Amino acid sequence: MRIRPKGLSFTILLGALAALPPLSIDMGLLAFPTISTSFRTSPGVVGLTLSLFMIGFAVAQLIFGPLSDRYGRRPILLVGCGLFVLAGAACAAAPSISTLIAWRLVQGAGAGAGMVLTLAIVRDLFEGPAARAQLSYINLVMGVAPMIAPTIGTWVLAIAGWRTIYGALGRVFKL
Repeated sequence: MRIRPKGLSFTILLGALAALPPLSIDMGLLAFPTISTSFRTSPGVVGLTLSLFMIGFAVAQLIFGPLSDRYGRRPILLVGCGLFVLAGAACAAAPSISTLIAWRLVQGAGAGAGMVLTLAIVRDLFEGPAARAQLSYINLVMGVAPMIAPTIGTWVLAIAGWRTIYGALGRVFKL
C-alpha cells in the first residue's frame, strides 16, 4: 500500500514517527521504581536506560541522516523502525538490567532515525506553506506526546506491568 504525501494518513505517519522519542522516554519514567525492584538494582542504574536511550537517539541522527541521503529515505526509515520494534521486544523480554540498558540504546537509535527522516521527508516533499503546515503538525505531536505519555505509561504499568510498556511501544510503531 502506498501512502500519498498529500493525504491524512501520511501526516499521521509523520506524526507517529515524531512521537517515538517522547513516548519512549515518558511512558517508562513512572516504571523506574518497579524496574529497580524487579532487577534488584538502584534507581540510578535504572536511570541509565534513559541516558543510553538519549545517546542512541543523538548518534543515530548523525548516522541515519547521511545514509538516507545516499540510499534513500524509505530503506533507512524501515531499518530505523525495525530497530525500534526489535529493541522494544528485547526490552520487554530483558533478563537483566544490563540487557535492558543495552536494548534501550538500540531503541534510541531507532527513534533517532524516525526523527531525522521525518524532517528530511518534509523537506523533500513540501515547500512553502505546505512545508510549514506539515512541520506544524509534527511540532503539535511533539508537544502533545510528552503530556499524554506518562498517563498512558501509568495505565499500562497498572494493568500489565513495566515490560508491557516497552513491548507496546514496539508493537504500536511496527510498520
